[in-house]
Amino acid sequence: MRRLVRLLSKWPSEKALRAACVLGLVAIAIMVAGVLDGTSLPVVASMSVSQAFGVLAGFLYAVTVAAEAGKK
Repeated sequence: MRRLVRLLSKWPSEKALRAACVLGLVAIAIMVAGVLDGTSLPVVASMSVSQAFGVLAGFLYAVTVAAEAGKK
């Protein structure tokens, strides 16, 4: 447990949070592009790719929150 706390104390919170925001915006842009195309294959592909970006953004955000909670 101490090893995890030490690791989280070195977590680059600002950079990770910025990356999470950018990934979230990219995911939304990909979803919008797929929906505007309107055919089924681009919609499914864009939703799958944007889900991967969204999951990564959510993970970065969660780890950043955990790191900041551990610092206080």
